[in-house]
Amino acid sequence: MKLLSLIIAGLLVSGCGSQVLQPETPEAIIERSSQQRIFYAPYDEVWKAAHSVIKYTIAAENQDFGVIETDYIKAVDGWLPPFRTRPQYPSSRYKIVISFARGKKSEAQENVRVTIEKKIEVFKDFISEVKTVNSDGFEEKTIFYRIERELVIAKALRKASENPN
Repeated sequence: MKLLSLIIAGLLVSGCGSQVLQPETPEAIIERSSQQRIFYAPYDEVWKAAHSVIKYTIAAENQDFGVIETDYIKAVDGWLPPFRTRPQYPSSRYKIVISFARGKKSEAQENVRVTIEKKIEVFKDFISEVKTVNSDGFEEKTIFYRIERELVIAKALRKASENPN
């Protein structure tokens, strides 16, 4: 009896200890990091820049928690990359969730990490379940670019107003 309980205890302990954490694949790391960008600007300016570049109806937003979420957009009404003439999934819809996180304040400037997630749902028919697919990342990169341009323009306007020469 003692031998049996010792064997069971040994198996339980070795079973939990033998699981090795698998490192994240390089593709997963690149995908996750491609959806994030750090902007070296005050939080309020980054929030305002993001608001100015979002052209969709906003379903929910909370500046204190740092979240902007759009309504669902039909793929046929949404954004298309320049090399496409029609959506990749015509019977789909998506929404964009933008998250903001304040960074550590250094002596020189503030920074904000912005994460953009595009949630795509594809419908086969009315009966089938909704299938979620990963985004190609083009719209997210475009939003990041536009936020960056808005921040550059705001900084240039501030600088120009300080030096009226």
